[in-house]
Amino acid sequence: MTTQPPPPSSPPPAQPDSLAPGTAVLGGRFRVERLLGSGGMGLVYLAEQVSLGRKVALKVLRNDLSHEGMKERFHREALLLSSVEHSGVVRVIDFGHHEGSACLVMEYVEGESLEAVLQREAPLSVERAERVLDQLAQGLVAIHAKGIIHRDLKPENVTLTRTGDGREQARLLDFGIARLAEPEAGDSVTRLGFILGTPEYMSPEQAMGQPLDARSDLYALGLIAFRMLAGRHPLPGPSPLEYVSQQIHLAPPSLLEAAPTLSSAPHLLELVAACLAKAPDARPQTAQVFLERLSGRSPVPLVQTLTSLQRAQAAAEPVSGVCRRKVALKIGALALVAAALATVALVLWFQPERRARRLLEERRGSEALQVIDDAGEAAQSWPLKMLRASALYQVGRHDEARRLLEAVPAETPIEPAAAEAMADDFGHHENRPEGARTRKVLAGWQKVRVLPLLQELARQEQSWAQWGALRFVDLEHAGQGLPLATLYIAALDSRDCGIRAIAAKRLADLRSELALEPLRKLKKTPRKKALFADDECGQDAAALALQRLERELTP
Repeated sequence: MTTQPPPPSSPPPAQPDSLAPGTAVLGGRFRVERLLGSGGMGLVYLAEQVSLGRKVALKVLRNDLSHEGMKERFHREALLLSSVEHSGVVRVIDFGHHEGSACLVMEYVEGESLEAVLQREAPLSVERAERVLDQLAQGLVAIHAKGIIHRDLKPENVTLTRTGDGREQARLLDFGIARLAEPEAGDSVTRLGFILGTPEYMSPEQAMGQPLDARSDLYALGLIAFRMLAGRHPLPGPSPLEYVSQQIHLAPPSLLEAAPTLSSAPHLLELVAACLAKAPDARPQTAQVFLERLSGRSPVPLVQTLTSLQRAQAAAEPVSGVCRRKVALKIGALALVAAALATVALVLWFQPERRARRLLEERRGSEALQVIDDAGEAAQSWPLKMLRASALYQVGRHDEARRLLEAVPAETPIEPAAAEAMADDFGHHENRPEGARTRKVLAGWQKVRVLPLLQELARQEQSWAQWGALRFVDLEHAGQGLPLATLYIAALDSRDCGIRAIAAKRLADLRSELALEPLRKLKKTPRKKALFADDECGQDAAALALQRLERELTP
């Protein structure tokens, strides 16, 4: 089985200890051969099922999914996963625990990930893309029938194999495993608390931390379809933070605009557009409906509308069979023209936003201000107002930026650039009056909209915005979804002495054994000589934190 997880953009949760070749697991039923790879949920090994002598894939889940309180739930979820048998999915064939770590045993499937194929061959032919989509949708029908939502459908989790007669078969991998990392319904405390999934392929409702159903998987399937047919992702990204925001409120471009040759496949254009609707109610409601539309057995709404128009035209004036075909062609042409005009209007509407975002990414705030001011009435939209505040912050007009963002309605989607600006401001001024005002701005935004942006920002490379995001999420949301010890340990290497001191104190509060060696290292860091005294830069705070940790962690 090929697994190619994307490189993490942040420190991953703690992985289980590696298993040596020859290790017997799950009561001796399986023997480890070698490590295949690692991903967000744990480590994957090639193993042998001893009784049958066949190869299997052994997934050992990461440590936070294997604690005592998860055992009953893991057993329940794994039993459900193992009940799915379909040619479009990679089966779970056994499960259990090994030395405290939860394990899933799956079929070992030799093949190549769809991600690898797309990187090499995209765009795919219409025939091949339709075949892959049909097989994936059939797999979704099978898992949805068991009440399982994939939650992380992406090209990396699709394996392309060969059947006995040489045909290509797409198979879903890792379906439902992400469910294990979500809190139980009704839990009073969200233990993990972060939004699960891959930013490039998560649905808007997933990006906002809302409940998911089968339609979330169909949104991800629409993104995969777009990429297979157009050769690129429909959203510009490029960072995980931006993908999260764009999934929520940036309309994707028309597939016809991205791949003009698809004008001969209107059923695909309409189906992909329906899957990528932001509102779940506007998408195909089940994977079975998706299959019917893909095969042409169930027309999409636009086709139904055109059929009605054709019937009305035929009733109004009798025409020959040839004329009827001409009328149908004209109606189809008019529909394509209307779609093209709508696409142009969409591009023109979003052009100032896109240009401003790009300039802000390049730290060209004054030029972004000019673009926004030239947008006319569109500049009064909240996305452009937030981009204006971000630009004002970049040019040093921090108070104006803060005042503008204080007025953002609570339900408004948050621009990543605005969240970054406020995080940067909070990082600089946490213990000052302006820091209190900035914290109030961030706390005033809807948690489901701003928290994913700040969580992603807190995992990025060290900067004042990264530090501010970490501190806000820690102070306001108890560090929800963040590996706090890992991030504060990294902060001990900051160039800012104040950050070092706060990080050391916070590590003592967290009582993490992982912090002992980094704190000892900081404590021993030579002090620079100043005019009247040694230049202390976190060493004293590290010494106090170390003293406290050694006392509290000693049995």
